[in-house]
Amino acid sequence: MNKRSTIKKVSAFLITGALALGTIGYTNVNAENNTFKVGEKFTVADMKMGNDAYVIDYKLEDVTGDKVKDNIVLVGNKEDKEAMFVDNLNIIVQDGKTKKYTKATYEYFGGYDCEDMMFIGDFNGDKVNDVMVSAPTGGSGGIVEHMIATFKDHKPSVIFTDKDNEGLKIDGKYVDGYKAEVEFKDLNKKIELDLSANKKYYEDSNIYDKKGKLLDEVKPWINAFSKVEPIDYDCDGSYELHTYQRIAGTCNADTISYLESVLKFENNKWNTKELNYSTYLVK
Repeated sequence: MNKRSTIKKVSAFLITGALALGTIGYTNVNAENNTFKVGEKFTVADMKMGNDAYVIDYKLEDVTGDKVKDNIVLVGNKEDKEAMFVDNLNIIVQDGKTKKYTKATYEYFGGYDCEDMMFIGDFNGDKVNDVMVSAPTGGSGGIVEHMIATFKDHKPSVIFTDKDNEGLKIDGKYVDGYKAEVEFKDLNKKIELDLSANKKYYEDSNIYDKKGKLLDEVKPWINAFSKVEPIDYDCDGSYELHTYQRIAGTCNADTISYLESVLKFENNKWNTKELNYSTYLVK
């Protein structure tokens, strides 16, 4: 089990309120001028990011709702400038009007540095831009960590956390006839998956006999989101999330289904509006 899998179960919000700049040399920073360079060290001492903090991504947009563009800086810690894995990712916003800073993250949020990790758009429907970050973990499950934070009125809040990134929960089991029964616990829905496309592997592995009788107990499991895409499905100016998950059977390489769902932020939580699943005919 890799580090990301081990720490994934921990969920805690680390949200820091507005802080005025107190470091000489930064008091005159103007959010209309990009003074934060991707790949360079982040040196605002008041943010307490440490000596190994780097600017991973940067945007210039209004996310506080006052119609003035803000500096939006994705900052993380890594061993050196060339290192790819970034730990302790934080979204840091410098208000375009007051020049004060706020930041938001959740504990152990990190991943591999890749191009354009931030997306700016409204997710909670308040007509103010929010900030979404996607960070690939590099594990065999293809899992990508995501976070969405709001900064309206200079009050940072994380509305998509590592707990949300776990996605749908399932219970399931293999049954006779090269089939798997799967229940989506949060939705109170049950489905049956056809496993016959992979029956030779199961027979060779003594999971099924040649008549399709189950010989060994197998409980499939579901991986966290491998991809989360912002899409404004109903064209109302607020983004939904198009998500992807994978169900595995005997091992992580034994994929038995892919899920696609649409999530919408309503009443302070993410609700599943649509869900599609696949089953293999040939494999």
